[in-house]
Amino acid sequence: MTSEFDNWTVYDDWLIENYDKYAVTDVSEKNGKVEIVYIDKSEWLAKNLKSDKK
Repeated sequence: MTSEFDNWTVYDDWLIENYDKYAVTDVSEKNGKVEIVYIDKSEWLAKNLKSDKK
């Protein structure tokens, strides 16, 4: 999933509110906006546990 925020403060507020639900996998700033890529935290944990077993 991706989202775009008007500024870092708005992104920080979203992150605090959703920290327990989502894992952010990429953060960038484009054209003055903060863009993030994120996934459900349970999905992120499952992917990382699989890669640790390899």
